[in-house]
Amino acid sequence: MGSQTQSNLSEFEPKELIANLLLMLKERDSTIVSKRFGLGGAEIETLEAIGKLHSLTRERVRQIEKDSINTLKKKKHSQLERALQLVFDTIIEHGGIISEDYLLQTVLINKSDRQENQAVKFLLNLGEQFRHLNESTEHYESWYLVGFDMKKLAAVDKKFEEILEQEKHAVTQDILFSRFRNTDYFKQHSMELNDKILKSYLNINKNIQINPFSEIGLKHWSEVNPRDVGDKAYLVLKHHKTPEHYSQITKMINDHKFDNRTAYQETVHNELIKDKRFVLVGRGIYALADWGYKKGVVADVIKEILKTMNRPLSRDEIISEVMKKRQVKRNTILVGLSNKKNFMKVGNNKYALVEEHKN
Repeated sequence: MGSQTQSNLSEFEPKELIANLLLMLKERDSTIVSKRFGLGGAEIETLEAIGKLHSLTRERVRQIEKDSINTLKKKKHSQLERALQLVFDTIIEHGGIISEDYLLQTVLINKSDRQENQAVKFLLNLGEQFRHLNESTEHYESWYLVGFDMKKLAAVDKKFEEILEQEKHAVTQDILFSRFRNTDYFKQHSMELNDKILKSYLNINKNIQINPFSEIGLKHWSEVNPRDVGDKAYLVLKHHKTPEHYSQITKMINDHKFDNRTAYQETVHNELIKDKRFVLVGRGIYALADWGYKKGVVADVIKEILKTMNRPLSRDEIISEVMKKRQVKRNTILVGLSNKKNFMKVGNNKYALVEEHKN
């Protein structure tokens, strides 16, 4: 952000400002506005609930709310005008539109709480230049400036989604933005779309989400929104990059808090056993099949190694290769190798498959 905007944000005190503004209203009107917008610690209440409390109709409460906001708009309060200008500058720097959550994070640096949040939301209702975008199936609740062209947001959203569909897996923000900058659309609008603006637009789009590993993908992808314990286990192992015991996999799932549902060791173990994406490589230790591991006992692994190498191997060579694919003891490998139905010694103390040697 611009250095001046950052400096002003450090001095931004919306809760204090709104408290001072409410003093300009009649006591009853101030109370009604506070209850409608949840200001000063008050709970947000409906028109009907407030009407009953003050013996007023819903319409009368609505009119008092509207009149109170108009009154504050006309006061030409210098602190209010500076605050509105600050919010305006912030939205401008984010491309003319920003999700409500992202706006609150941006303007309330290190001091966000419910009262400050509600004060900023009320502040937005006092600015003639701000418009509210309701939450929908496509977008999160957002605020935009008068004159903003929604077609621009739709065009950027479409390009992001097309890129992800082509990638077919979640990517980092850097990769996504790099792909976007190679599109014809960006080349035609490069002066209007910096990384800050792209990030702001991305935060509005409900179809694109981010996982706990800061990877961006389409919301229906399991690596973005894992559906079950198996998906979660796959995701944590993929980023852990090494085989791990199921108890530790359970801990990693819970540490990342995908959906705040607790995973239990027994459930995780049962899922790992039956899911083809995982391979048991040691006592309770699992790896991903994507890493080249295959299911089977140690003897099956030795067979696969001899077939792949297509030549007899020494005992040490076999042990070394098996240890790359299984976390087992040396003696376990030797026991598997001693099975004369499958393996036989040939040449200079090397081993080959019985079936291939006979052929």
